[in-house]
Amino acid sequence: MNPEFDLLLENLIDFDEFSKIQSELSSIVSFSVVTVNTDGKPFSSLSNFSTFCQLIRTSEAGRQACISCDYYALKHSLEMGHSIVYDCHCGLRDCAAPIIVNDVLLGGVLGGQVLIHEQDRALIDTEKLANKFNLCKEDLDRTVAEIPVVAEDYIQTCLKFYSFFAEYIAEKSYKTIIQQQLNHETIERIRQQQIASAQTLKRIQAQMNPHFLFNALNSIARTALLDGSEETEQLIYDLSNYLRYTIKNTSDTPTIEEELNNLNHYLNIQKARFGDKITCHIHADDSIRDCRIPSMTLQPLVENSFIHGLKDCMANGIIRIDITKTNKNHKNDILIQIYDNGCGISEDIIDLLQTEEDIDNPASGLGLMNTQTRIKKLYGPEYGITIDSKVYTYTKIDILLPVTYR
Repeated sequence: MNPEFDLLLENLIDFDEFSKIQSELSSIVSFSVVTVNTDGKPFSSLSNFSTFCQLIRTSEAGRQACISCDYYALKHSLEMGHSIVYDCHCGLRDCAAPIIVNDVLLGGVLGGQVLIHEQDRALIDTEKLANKFNLCKEDLDRTVAEIPVVAEDYIQTCLKFYSFFAEYIAEKSYKTIIQQQLNHETIERIRQQQIASAQTLKRIQAQMNPHFLFNALNSIARTALLDGSEETEQLIYDLSNYLRYTIKNTSDTPTIEEELNNLNHYLNIQKARFGDKITCHIHADDSIRDCRIPSMTLQPLVENSFIHGLKDCMANGIIRIDITKTNKNHKNDILIQIYDNGCGISEDIIDLLQTEEDIDNPASGLGLMNTQTRIKKLYGPEYGITIDSKVYTYTKIDILLPVTYR
């Protein structure tokens, strides 16, 4: 990594936006969360903190002790090479997940603030803490009584969440660092068309709606409550892989199999959210799964079906994805069809979507138009997207591509 870049979370993450996201996520999953820099100092707000921990931090000495404790926990997690569970300086069970980008520690995500055994409550010496941090013993006794006692499985679920969140921050930071490095390149050394294509792809990859993220994690929390930790782990796995693919995918033309794997992660999360209201069917000829197609071709168009076609669906929603060989142009081509039985698209909107005008207008279907533009630039005017739709009945999108293996 280029040493000229100042690798501080403060320079890589927007504080206000990030604090809002952290607060939302913490509220959804009901875990305490604080994100700290490499010194253990909070970079974000203290989300969902226990009354005991909030009281300790009202004292300057107590706050410094917490920062020092967080620093050593983060340092230990870095030495171990993974997230850890540890006992804080006051005797509570906490978790620490390091934020690492290219082997550089940027900070960490910490939380927990629980006890494992009821008898652990009596081991917290409130008289000693009161004297040490100049706090009222009665207030400490009251807040100690409010500290939850949880099972060991709960701590492991917390640890997975903190690890996931730390990885998410690392990937966001990585994107910012790469962008900073690109900004130092001279325009003369980069072909104009390469810049335009790369920026277009990055815009598509960056189109993760924050509402989708919050809804997905809400589904995780609900599933954890109703079904136990195994399904929760799978949902976190799906979301992590979806994030990783959309943010760090470096191939302009992955295989159909890779695109389908990413799509399945997305669909698994949406299934947790919508349940049986929407059913998805995928068919792809085995003979073309190794063929290559433009990156982020499938998921944005399927997402259109969810957020536009079936946004008001109460039951019996259907999305169907078929990928087959075709001789439509008297060639051996690939035909991708994405169908939904949703509200449909009016003819004037279809006419707009099938032009290359107003591509920066969010209301005009950015995913469709970007995909159309990229396909035609890559393969020529005979390839691309056509739309067939009937208002209040269905929408069918056909994507015609050549068979290519590299």
